[in-house]
Amino acid sequence: HRHRLSLSLTMPDKRPGDALLNPAAFPEPKVRPNNPNFGSGPCAKRPGWTGDAISDAALGRSHRSSLGKAKLAEAIDETHALLGLPKDYLVGIVPA
Repeated sequence: HRHRLSLSLTMPDKRPGDALLNPAAFPEPKVRPNNPNFGSGPCAKRPGWTGDAISDAALGRSHRSSLGKAKLAEAIDETHALLGLPKDYLVGIVPA
């Protein structure tokens, strides 16, 4: 026998996380960090850092895109040269 199950879902107009998507929900902090080079990463940005340092980065791009493939090829070629490997040696980049 086949049974049919019918569900009706109603989404509320406001969900609990909606306020987090609104930048106005986060006023500018009153206290600044001691280090003006604060970054969201695991360490502070070096003094004088600007976004120009990553102007050619493939941010948000797949490794399968032409830009991603070019970046990987460049990294492989530079690693091969840096290590002084024989021409018949291969360098691979794998997820870890």
